[in-house]
Amino acid sequence: MAEARRALDVRVREAAREDTTVVEAVGELDFTSTNRLRAVLLPLVGHGTVVLDAAGITFCDSAGLLAILQANRDARAQGAIFRLAAPSAPLVRVMELAGALAVIEVYPDAVAALDG
Repeated sequence: MAEARRALDVRVREAAREDTTVVEAVGELDFTSTNRLRAVLLPLVGHGTVVLDAAGITFCDSAGLLAILQANRDARAQGAIFRLAAPSAPLVRVMELAGALAVIEVYPDAVAALDG
């Protein structure tokens, strides 16, 4: 029996630091779910530091990676900071294939990302 897909769940968590927001993404980040992630990230980037906790991403395609890279680009363009925390193995694999690890700040967990 085929495994059921897990829809992307995106939550904003309180951060212990002022001007910092942690966004947690859990599930599949693909063409069908990128708008959900963008809807949460876009209003936040440009306002301090945004940390995307990606430990729970179970699948990522090129559209999902593009959404993350666009958030990073938008934050930089506005003089803000975007950090990727604990990217899951599927996300790291896509990032490696695309050469994206060189253009985004990656941290082993959300605490390290908050500390910068």
